[in-house]
Amino acid sequence: MNNIENFKQRLVKAKDVFFIKQIDKNTAYNFVKTYHYLGDAKFFSVFSFGLFDITNSELVGVATFANPQGITALKGWFNLTNQDKTVLELTRLAMKPMLNGTNATSYLLGNSIKLLKKIGIRAVITLATSDRHVGSIYQVCNFKYYGLTDAKTDFFTEDGRVNPRGQTKDIQGVWIPRPRKHRYAFIIDHNLICNYKQEPYPKKDNIKKLECCNGTGMVFDKRFKKWFTCPRCIGHVESVCPKIE
Repeated sequence: MNNIENFKQRLVKAKDVFFIKQIDKNTAYNFVKTYHYLGDAKFFSVFSFGLFDITNSELVGVATFANPQGITALKGWFNLTNQDKTVLELTRLAMKPMLNGTNATSYLLGNSIKLLKKIGIRAVITLATSDRHVGSIYQVCNFKYYGLTDAKTDFFTEDGRVNPRGQTKDIQGVWIPRPRKHRYAFIIDHNLICNYKQEPYPKKDNIKKLECCNGTGMVFDKRFKKWFTCPRCIGHVESVCPKIE
């Protein structure tokens, strides 16, 4: 039985099986696109850390951190300007499937935050899409929970654009509710005050269903009185005629 199997059987501790070190962006991206559920979707990364098997230096997990995106992100969280570099966002956390169900993920995340603390990072924020999970790993790692993001909608056009600039009243397309996200933060510097109200952790069975087409694959645009394929479930917008039974 090798070290990983001993770890999975809880015969040895994570510190005796793994080591963590900073890795480059390309190494992190190649790992994430293979093992993260979002695949090769682009993401930002300023710091990336790898979890390695101590016996053969195999990369088995990755955590990436970046400056929070959006012109109001840091102001909303902590009344900070976008020039502040002391708050980071966890952008990806991925693990090889053989370590699912173990504490390898929490070991990587917790120790990555310790390394960030040494270089002056004051907090790490992250968002968990509510239609996929409730952020259980953040709860295990003692992140505080700050409720759901505000409800928003996105406009999908037939030519593949999302939220085009300017008026949309004459453009063929559909408005779809955007999945809300659970807000979590690990605040290292307790002088940093969060603007959001801390709330109890959401439970594992509290996964939000997408409010788009109720599983039909079609959505109705009241403006043009037309049916379209659901862009969230089907992947594109196309005018369709619903079946009448």
